[in-house]
Amino acid sequence: MRRLLPALLLLAVAGTAWGHPMPNSAVVLRIHRDAIDAELTLPIGELAVGWDKPLPPDAVAIVEQYGEELKDYVRAHVRPIAPDGRPWTVAVGEVAPVVEQEPDVRVSLKMTPPPGAPVDRLTFGYDAIFHRLVTHRAVVSLAGDWRNGVTADEPVILGTMRDTDVTLVVDRSGGGWFRGFAAMFRLGVRHIAEGTDHLLFLLALILPAPLVAEGWRWGGYAGVRTALRRIVEVVTAFTVGHSITLVVGALGWARLPDALVESAIALSIFISAVHALVPIFRGREVYIAGGFGLVHGLAFAATLDGFGLDPWTLALTVLGFNLGIEAFQILVVLATMPWLVLLARTRVYGPLRTAGAVFTGIAAAAWFAERAFDWPNPIGPLVEGVAAHGVWLLVGLIALAVAAGWNGRRELVEPAGAI
Repeated sequence: MRRLLPALLLLAVAGTAWGHPMPNSAVVLRIHRDAIDAELTLPIGELAVGWDKPLPPDAVAIVEQYGEELKDYVRAHVRPIAPDGRPWTVAVGEVAPVVEQEPDVRVSLKMTPPPGAPVDRLTFGYDAIFHRLVTHRAVVSLAGDWRNGVTADEPVILGTMRDTDVTLVVDRSGGGWFRGFAAMFRLGVRHIAEGTDHLLFLLALILPAPLVAEGWRWGGYAGVRTALRRIVEVVTAFTVGHSITLVVGALGWARLPDALVESAIALSIFISAVHALVPIFRGREVYIAGGFGLVHGLAFAATLDGFGLDPWTLALTVLGFNLGIEAFQILVVLATMPWLVLLARTRVYGPLRTAGAVFTGIAAAAWFAERAFDWPNPIGPLVEGVAAHGVWLLVGLIALAVAAGWNGRRELVEPAGAI
């Protein structure tokens, strides 16, 4: 009855005080080489009852008034234990407010096993809030386990804890380097496949490849051999550029603010779109692609941030991630380039290239305003909606190339002298 009383009181008064159903806590774990990082997200209404504190319904005020006390409370209710029964060390880090419609408090922890104990096998003891509020639950998930191929993009649920289940056995000892490498490869593929801005940048670079520059405008067809040579050079330069900064960034040797990197990426896409419209850096595409690749690599490196890996594992991570990026880039080029080269021999290519460059330029300008100035981006949903139908866009491109080639075969443009 003593344990039910707080729950009954919460039902009586918290509904008006916080105005939402009782949510669960969230416990997110990330396994590193020699420690586990944990992140607790605690709903403040339930925390008030579980902690038996008259907390205000304001996450910022809670952190300001009770931040240090909350660290002690959390430390007392997190008890990881090694397989041989020795306790882990728990260090409580940052306490931060989560200011949303349903405010929470987020607490960061670092759990370190005793000497000689494995980092991937433990009994996780936890009973914050539900040691008093028996209706409360804590969902425990894993968002980082390299050797088992678990990343934040694909977290796994380890279990749900409550007053009758205050321990959770965690055994992640079955992983290996190949599983982690394969996960990094998939992460690289997905990063490009879901990164509409990177895909538009790549397409903006290859749009003018089959054409000859005539002054400040794109002229006739340059020929298959010239188009392929340019594509290989541009993609290779971009790969070299982003590989350099990917390695440098993953090693922690160079870091720039995310907003600055993302704004620079948007700007690089815009410039590439303008070049697809008019040849503003004709003959220097390789250097431009390499330079922009350096910027894009810093964004790729941010994806690998926080893994906490040893040098060998970090090398496998960077290699797998980069190979995934290259594999998808090559797939995009192989899927689109033949049809663009075929279309470049017809009169259809001019309007198609212009439409593609204008669309890319508008999207890039909107991304830049959003990332640099935090302005609303009304174009973003439209761009993402179009990108979601990438397969059908490719089918349309193929159909257009076949139809234009068939109807205009008597007017096919012969290769001009390439510049």
